[in-house]
This record gives sequence, C-alpha cells and structure tokens, in this order.
Amino acid sequence: MSKKFRDLHRRHRIGSARLADSTVLRFLSAIGLSGTLSRKKETRMDVLNENGFSIHGFKVGESDSNYNYLVACGETGECVVIDPLDPVALLKIIRKRDYRVRYVLNTHAHPDHISGNNPITKVFLSSKILIHKTALDYVAPRSEGIEEGDEIDFGKQRLEVIHTPGHCPEHVSFIIGDNIFLGDTVFVSGCGNVKFRGKVEDLYETFASKLSHLPDRLRMFCGHDYAETNLRFALGLTPDNEDAKKKLREVSEDRFPRSTLGEERTYNPFMRTSDPLLIDALREKDPSLENDPMAVFIKLRKLRDKW
Repeated sequence: MSKKFRDLHRRHRIGSARLADSTVLRFLSAIGLSGTLSRKKETRMDVLNENGFSIHGFKVGESDSNYNYLVACGETGECVVIDPLDPVALLKIIRKRDYRVRYVLNTHAHPDHISGNNPITKVFLSSKILIHKTALDYVAPRSEGIEEGDEIDFGKQRLEVIHTPGHCPEHVSFIIGDNIFLGDTVFVSGCGNVKFRGKVEDLYETFASKLSHLPDRLRMFCGHDYAETNLRFALGLTPDNEDAKKKLREVSEDRFPRSTLGEERTYNPFMRTSDPLLIDALREKDPSLENDPMAVFIKLRKLRDKW
C-alpha cells in the first residue's frame, strides 16, 4: 500500500499559499468557517529540528490540554498536520514558514482531533485527509483510508502507519525517524480511556503486542498533556519509584513535557503490568486480582477513570 501513497503524491501538485494572518482569517470567514475556529491563545511553540525535517507542536489554549502538531520537510516545504484542533494557529505557522500542506493526518475520529480538518483542506485545495479506512465516514469526502504498514510520503520524508486500537477501533499512530505520534493511545505515565467507542482489551493488546516491540529511543508526541495527573496516580500506587518522582519534577518545570518509550517503561503503570510492587499495591485494593497482565491493565484503567 505504500506505493499507493507514493503514486498519490506524484499525481497531486501542491499550490503554494503565502497568506498573511489577517488574510487567513478573512478567507476562512468568507468560506463560512471562522465561527467554528478557535481564537484561543496556544501554549508556547516547540520546534524539534531533525535530519531533513522539523516537528512543530503547541498546546491549544482552553482545550482539554490538546496538542497540535505539524511535520515539515526541510528541503521542499511540504508538510503534514496531525490532529488539528486550532487551524488558525496552524495556518499562521504554515504561512510564516511558507509551508504547503500535503496531508492532514488523523490518529482517530474523535471531534477534538478532526474538527480542524476542513479549514486546512479548504486553504490547501490539493491536500487530503488521511484516517484509518474504517473511519472515513467521520471525515470530509476528500479523504483516503490508511491502515497498518502504510507509508505516507511528503516532500522527501516518509511516515510509517501502525494500527493502535483501544482508545477507539480506528486509532493509528505515526512514526518518522526516532519520533512517534501516539494520539490518545499513550500519554506520559498513562494511556487513553475507552469511554467513547473504545475497548480496554484492545488497548491492552496494543500495549502488549505493538508498543512493547518498539525501540526505547522513540520520542513520544501525545494527543493531550495529562502528565502531572498521571504521574501522581502512578506514585499513589508505587510511591518509591524514583523515575516517576524525577519525571514529576521535570513536568512541573516544563509546559511541554517530553518523554520516550524507554522512559515510560520505567514509570508508566500501563507498561509495567508484571511489576510485583505494582501488583501488590493493586491487590491491597482488590485481593481477588489475578496475576495476569491483562487483568492488571484493566484494573489500572478502572482506577484511573475514577481517580
């Protein structure tokens, strides 16, 4: 299927768009979208420059601590936008850097991850929305289905798609270089809930069968920032975990907390379901708990939902 997206990439020409901030707002107003857009002030911009591409991220103001991301090819200026909630802020970044949007990528179809799709694709008329093939009904017609193993080319760069269901059935994550965009599958010291079309057993399988095989070095880019709450929850169960204590100190000082899969494996309880100390702590709350990783995962998710 990677060939499909390479062919798609060749067939569609991207028109450049040099839009002043005021022009962005006037254009969106003219096409009837400005009333649905966020005018919220975003938390600081964070830029990570890699070999050949850059990652831009910010936390959307007055949201559920949502992150918006943009990944741009340094050589061509083509970019992808991931889970847009604040299209005005994203379009300002795009205008300032003279980027051109190739794709809008959705990790899943919850409203706070797809609501900015249409404003961006209406500005960049040759762009497409990519979402898991089972969720196409949730997004605009100008979309394509993706699945496990697909490769998405933009400029001289390539993203790999992995299917990471659980938070909802269609959830996917994206890997580029040593970076992984996890949407609402994994958070710092936590995982996504399963309240809206999710299934906790599927989420466990994603952790056990997919994420566990990925390298420690992958830097995590999550859909929300629940880091402080999640770390306090983890320390409530294993208060002597020095890695969790250290990360909590870091989080309290950084408005854009970073983590890697390797770090998470030292303190994220959802990645430590065989830890005897964690199991003992859970059994104090539920003596009938089985010594089974899935049972431990399910118990953790239930406790976190009420915490």
